[in-house]
Amino acid sequence: MANRRDYERFLIRKYALLKLANGEIIEGQTRDMSMSGAFIECEPDIDLSEGTECAIRLMLDAEDKELTTEIYGNIRFSDSEGLGCHFLKVNTIYYQFIRALYD
Repeated sequence: MANRRDYERFLIRKYALLKLANGEIIEGQTRDMSMSGAFIECEPDIDLSEGTECAIRLMLDAEDKELTTEIYGNIRFSDSEGLGCHFLKVNTIYYQFIRALYD
């Protein structure tokens, strides 16, 4: 099976909160992240439909500073380990965080 990803994935564990349109909050931790999305490990019983929109709050650390950013995205898939999230648009904070990993 061919790799369909446009961006390299980095194995990064960061605390994440997903807020759904109905107000539900899902707590988890990233397993991997890229410029266009992340896999978030969370409770195994969460079953969300593909395309469900959400706000993803990521707790990033940068040189001893606590850094938080929020990115809007949608659910690409869910399985027994967590959720695959696609970012609809990344902001400057997240872009700089990921871009530094390429250097």
